[in-house]
Amino acid sequence: MATAFRRVGGRLVAGFDAEEVEVVLHVLRLTRDFVAPERPGSGDPFLDLVAGLGEDVDPEEPSDPALARLLPPASRDDDEQAREFRRLTEHGLRTRKAATIATAVAALEEAEPPEVSLDDAGAHALAVALTDVRLILGERLGLRTDEDSERLHDQLEAALAGEAELDPATAQQMAYYDFLSWVQESITTVMLEGDGPAVV
Repeated sequence: MATAFRRVGGRLVAGFDAEEVEVVLHVLRLTRDFVAPERPGSGDPFLDLVAGLGEDVDPEEPSDPALARLLPPASRDDDEQAREFRRLTEHGLRTRKAATIATAVAALEEAEPPEVSLDDAGAHALAVALTDVRLILGERLGLRTDEDSERLHDQLEAALAGEAELDPATAQQMAYYDFLSWVQESITTVMLEGDGPAVV
């Protein structure tokens, strides 16, 4: 059973068993592959930047609704402006998102259950990466408002109590969303405490 993050010295520490760590790693890796640019990088940051300004780099809004939520248009009223902005920025944005998720994955891969210990950079990367994960899961589950999230939580609780039936795939997505929301809230709460007294 996972326990919330707390600050121990200069690190954020939580209790996770090996299966819980693997769940987080699994969805992070899927998300990294989902958001990564279709054209791989060359390894040269300057060449990648120049190539990212080309005419053929994802100028249209993504057709997948989840990716469209992660990469919204710059303008809903001016299609030409939105396309131009997407042409100039989308490759870099997707690259940065994938890199942040990769940092979170690397930090979690060093975990030694039943403890997860992150430095501030790893914790920040994980908190940011989980935003993208939750947006994708939220889109798949049809979540748009706080009321939708509350409904999801109530449905999941009812299913776990045997009071309702859910499609197994939907139930798994809901359980992941609920768990990852808790993980992100736990990390964010500790990070917002800033320089408060550390647990020793």
